[in-house]
Amino acid sequence: MRVSVLVLSPEPAGERMAGPAIRATELARALAAEHDVTLAAPAPSRAPEEVRLLEAGYEQLDVLLTAASRHDVVVAQELPPTLLGRLARAPIRIVLDLYNPVVVEVLEAVAARPARAQRRIQSLIAARSLAQLAAADFVVCASERQRDLWVGGIALGGLIELEAYRRDPTLRSLIDVVPFGIPAEPARPAEDSPLRAAFPAIGQEDRVLLWGGGLWGWLDPETAIRATARLERTHLVVMGASRPGPARSGQEPFAERALEVARREGLEGECVHFNQGWVPYAERGAWLLDADLGVTAHHDHLEARYSFRTRVLDYLWAGLPVVATRGDTMAELVEREGLGRTAAPGDVEGFAGACRELLDDPAAHAAARARIAELAPDLRWERTAQPLIEWCSRVHETTPRKPDRRLLRRALRDQYLRTLPATVEERGVRAAAAQVGRRVRRALGRG
Repeated sequence: MRVSVLVLSPEPAGERMAGPAIRATELARALAAEHDVTLAAPAPSRAPEEVRLLEAGYEQLDVLLTAASRHDVVVAQELPPTLLGRLARAPIRIVLDLYNPVVVEVLEAVAARPARAQRRIQSLIAARSLAQLAAADFVVCASERQRDLWVGGIALGGLIELEAYRRDPTLRSLIDVVPFGIPAEPARPAEDSPLRAAFPAIGQEDRVLLWGGGLWGWLDPETAIRATARLERTHLVVMGASRPGPARSGQEPFAERALEVARREGLEGECVHFNQGWVPYAERGAWLLDADLGVTAHHDHLEARYSFRTRVLDYLWAGLPVVATRGDTMAELVEREGLGRTAAPGDVEGFAGACRELLDDPAAHAAARARIAELAPDLRWERTAQPLIEWCSRVHETTPRKPDRRLLRRALRDQYLRTLPATVEERGVRAAAAQVGRRVRRALGRG
């Protein structure tokens, strides 16, 4: 059955996109094959041709609520408690996309902040995540390992409804896996070789390791940087040293730290190169095709276990063999399917050796590329999004879930209590009073 779906993106969709906007855009495109889809994203944004566009961000509460009332289903990533609470009261079905395991990612994301701020943010994120699980009619995530995390969350939160469990003991009808995907159309080269044009020090016969995506606190670019220095005629290119909106993420110091490592060891501009921007989404294929390997490395901690390194999907889309740190879902895929090589966390020599095996052995490189080509059809968005597409098709045949108001109220209360001190500190008492006034009016339905 064809239904109307509103997909919310937390970030602008269009020319330059990081993971959240890419996922919202591509899921909207995949859903549009069988449903009527609107993509809501902050201005300035663009949507695929088959998808309607509404330029509105999460802070435009009334605009989004009005739009939601005209649709059967809302699909969103983590929502602010005020917006979540209002949607939960509306006659609409809510799908929450929890592909980002924020409850463990936050442990690393806030590591540079004072201890008191770390505890405040951790508590806030935990309450918000539980509220998402309490309000959703359907939850999607990126891997089976993530699904175990969220199932554990609903179990400990007392959110497993016995009637729903008796109907479906697997709970797939409540939480299912929708991995990141790859486009159906192949990556296309550019005439001017944009990667080498950006970094003239890279010769035509030199080999290129490409670090796709940004430099976050839980990643380990230092291992890739030092490994590159041990390889002959090989350069490392970091595609995105400046993520769109980095000030909001608090991750910009980690890009600076990686740059400092390269400078201190005399590698910057010699064999390690940082693109001080963000490659447009439509142009990333040409950069990928100009490389020999796609690389990613992370530290040995909890974030890695539940992560889903979306940059690896870009590598596979372009047919690039992968070298990755062991311990996450994508590294396990690389090992299991023969898509490249892996190394232990922090093992510079092992990482360099893994790259060398693929760079120096044409047969090994070709074998990895052949396995990627065989696997690629199963990784396309239209395939990975099927559980969501099918759930939307059956939405009118299922009973709406009753949200747990207690958990929603707790998340809203915690947000106010825990963000108010930060507002006082950063913007003053008057701004904090205005914030309280706005939220009280919203709670009373007056604004």
